Amino acid sequence: MASKFQQPDVTRAQLEKLMKNYQRTVKRIRKGDKEEICSDYDPKFDSKCVWFPREAVEQLFNDNKADGLRIYFGVHDSEDLPTPDDDRLTVVLVATRYEDGKNKDQLNDDSLLKKKELVGGGGPGYGLNHAAICPPSNCP
Repeated sequence: MASKFQQPDVTRAQLEKLMKNYQRTVKRIRKGDKEEICSDYDPKFDSKCVWFPREAVEQLFNDNKADGLRIYFGVHDSEDLPTPDDDRLTVVLVATRYEDGKNKDQLNDDSLLKKKELVGGGGPGYGLNHAAICPPSNCP
């Protein structure tokens, strides 16, 4: 019996349809908005995609002896994590490894790290952030 669901491979046309669905339906409260007012998608400001260099992704897998990848969505906030991409949607890549019947994130527990290690520097136990966000940069 054939599955009623789409196969995992995505064509350019299918990707563009998914992106248009996102852009049409996303609402968000931006910095400076009143809390009860949600803004529509703004193609000149809101994230369309992010780009990571292959070497960084391979290093993430190698450092963590990973067999998978989990992608978390987030919004940059320069009050917590200074970045030029303040108030923009991003993703954080987290290596996973299948252990004890589950795909477990390979992230350090901040409470077990020394203060200087919290600044980052990569290596085992760290996720990958700070992709090139489009817009403004690296847009297809």
